[in-house]
Amino acid sequence: KSSPSLSPRIVVDSEGRLDTFQSHSLYYPMSQFQMEDLKVLPCLSLFTEKDLEYIGEGLEIKNLRKNDTVFIESEPVRHIFIVKDGAVKLFKTSSEGRELIIRVMKEGDYFCCAAALSGERYFVNAVATEDSIIINLPVEIFKKRLFGGMNPLTMKLIKGLCNRIRYLSCIVEDLTFMNVEQRVGNLIMRIAAEAGADNEVELTLTHQEIASMVGTVREVVSRVMSKLKKEGVIIDSNIKGFRVSKSRLARFLKDLQAEL
Repeated sequence: KSSPSLSPRIVVDSEGRLDTFQSHSLYYPMSQFQMEDLKVLPCLSLFTEKDLEYIGEGLEIKNLRKNDTVFIESEPVRHIFIVKDGAVKLFKTSSEGRELIIRVMKEGDYFCCAAALSGERYFVNAVATEDSIIINLPVEIFKKRLFGGMNPLTMKLIKGLCNRIRYLSCIVEDLTFMNVEQRVGNLIMRIAAEAGADNEVELTLTHQEIASMVGTVREVVSRVMSKLKKEGVIIDSNIKGFRVSKSRLARFLKDLQAEL
């Protein structure tokens, strides 16, 4: 039986730039795939062949050379990935270029489910560490089939769990790349953002709780909080919590980054 013609297609984005992700993709009819490749995703393992055929619409194989970029952090989520052969590292980088490897994905591993279900952008970088083959599953088709038969409560629970994964990723990044002042400031900013849309919000957090969240001791947090109060970031405080200005905190973090 003859093999299909495998010619990469050249694709440009809406602004006329070369879309490197799609330009190296090779397209096959669904019959060329083993259904088992999709079943490595736990949420698809019990799907029928008909369901998998539907999900397989638009499925792509991408051949990667060593050091090829799959995607970068903050790019819009377009695909969920399965490693068919080779290895892909997931990592975060600091503003100084320091690298933290989260995990190296091997044959049969899948990644970016959490990013696809919790938000619109990837929260790590992905690069091939050797010549590799990955399967790209369009996220919109995946979500449509996965959520099609779910009730709203189940969908909300899944998205909530995925948001927790994103949050833990942020904590790992903070612990690795930031000093204590930055970690405390970023933690307060994240919690303040969840507390409401107003610029000034009341947070019920003790110094000990903050210390436990950022991986330090209460005495260090107390010194940082005193500095934030002098800078006008913390407007009022008591034994149970404090009021914080988001705009002043954002400016404080920006100035702190500039000093490093």
